[in-house]
Amino acid sequence: MTRSYGPLVESVRDLGVQFLDNDVNATGFDCASSIPLPGDRSLWIFGDTVEGPFETIRNLPLADVLSGTGGIVPLQDISGGVDGLEFLKSPDGRARQLLPFIPPEDRVTQRLWAIHGIHAGGRICLYYHKITMDPELDVFEAFTLDGMGIARAGSDFRFERMLAPDGTLEFWKGDQPGFGVFVQEFDGYLYLWGCIQPGATSAGDMHLARVRPDDIEDLAAYEYLAEAPTIDRPEVRPRWSNTFVPAAPLFDHVPNEMSSSFNAYLGRFISLTTFERDDRLVIRSAPEITGPWSEPETFFRPRRAKPDSLFNAGKEHPEFARQGGKVLYMTYVDSSVYAPHLVEITLA
Repeated sequence: MTRSYGPLVESVRDLGVQFLDNDVNATGFDCASSIPLPGDRSLWIFGDTVEGPFETIRNLPLADVLSGTGGIVPLQDISGGVDGLEFLKSPDGRARQLLPFIPPEDRVTQRLWAIHGIHAGGRICLYYHKITMDPELDVFEAFTLDGMGIARAGSDFRFERMLAPDGTLEFWKGDQPGFGVFVQEFDGYLYLWGCIQPGATSAGDMHLARVRPDDIEDLAAYEYLAEAPTIDRPEVRPRWSNTFVPAAPLFDHVPNEMSSSFNAYLGRFISLTTFERDDRLVIRSAPEITGPWSEPETFFRPRRAKPDSLFNAGKEHPEFARQGGKVLYMTYVDSSVYAPHLVEITLA
């Protein structure tokens, strides 16, 4: 690994791969988003979850691979790693598929990837990608985003997929941002980040939507950031619209998954991501969630497990921050290891 601290970051500590010591024989999984719950707990959600020995997720047959699992973690000091994960299980003791497939969906060629969500109004809402795969090609290159859906559950974590106004399961279609890759509550709104992913690259533009917590399932209640300040035009006032147009990306070079939070220590909003799918963890900051956002600052270069390693799923877990936001925790996934890797970040 390479030190690459920048002006915002004082130091980085590598805490290693997490969650492989579990009681459901899960040996590989990605995503690793966390959602705070009442009672000092958090729900961690994972993407495709491999059980038993495997050499690589690439070209692995997907028929028996769960396309989304989750578990409960108590809030804790994770400076020594995350402890106490309890997977949500099926009656047979296997990790449970979080989101049910609905016929004629086919688990061999389609995936349901919950990305992030929120606990609001006594229920948990997840935003998820519906993906169509080509099983003959590399899993990292051969998926098509059909759209973004919403699922809800009560305290039993039994998720029901909601219907969009047009009767489909996709609230935002594949040519629109997948709003909900990260969700944060601020100033009476839920702010949802969404990415337009261009073709086979990982330089996605991040866009922003917002909705009142009580209106999560009402697509007509969402507003979209249509104009926003930039570094070159900081005087621009944010403007919201009832319809989405790709006119106000806040930053780019993001491989879909990301995080954003208000950092009390800095008194600014920050975003932690990977830079594309490179071996670069980056931080951006802004005075307001609507910007202007800074250029990405590389603060850590993870060591590649293999020469062809890809890096993704870089995101902060803000509920575990310490010292008033000076010490942060972020996970990312190296495709050659295919399990969440945790780092501790101390801000300057």
